[in-house]
Amino acid sequence: MESSTGHHHFAGFWSRAAARVIDLLIIIAAFNLIYLTDRLGADAGLWTGMGLGEGSRGGAGFSMANVLRGLFFLTFPVFYYVYLHATYGQTFGKMAMKIKVVNEDGTPLDYRKAFLRWLGYFLCDLTFYIGYLWAAFDPRKQGLHDKVCKTVVVRTDVPFPLPAAMEPEAPTEAPPGDPASLDTGASPPI
Repeated sequence: MESSTGHHHFAGFWSRAAARVIDLLIIIAAFNLIYLTDRLGADAGLWTGMGLGEGSRGGAGFSMANVLRGLFFLTFPVFYYVYLHATYGQTFGKMAMKIKVVNEDGTPLDYRKAFLRWLGYFLCDLTFYIGYLWAAFDPRKQGLHDKVCKTVVVRTDVPFPLPAAMEPEAPTEAPPGDPASLDTGASPPI
């Protein structure tokens, strides 16, 4: 169910949950693609394997290749959520569901706020997902991570009003005697 308060059309719990599932499927697909490529390359003898396969006695252990693999698996989700939220205001799942994350005043997120919001996901996880469920009952459809970071998730298929700081100003007319004015005050020749 979608909610709107004032001029803001907040994204409902189910559209947010569907976007989250899509995002998790994309991350799992990327992990599986990297794992499959790594496994095929190791089986072909192009590089050492992870040492996690069946029948491997000692494995590769603590090698530089395993450090790089671990670094990828730890940093890819951070990159995915932080970069996409800060750059576009939405992940691929949110794009599919036509929802977007913005600050409470309607301005886009910066990288710091996107990173803090990503850390807020851990608060939701530590509360046994109650932080996510909170969005279903909140009038502004904010989860715990949204409340902490002062963000809202809005629908993009509904016009979102610009905050007063971003609205273009109406041009002011110059006084008639102002030399910079293009208006000469005289009527054009016929």
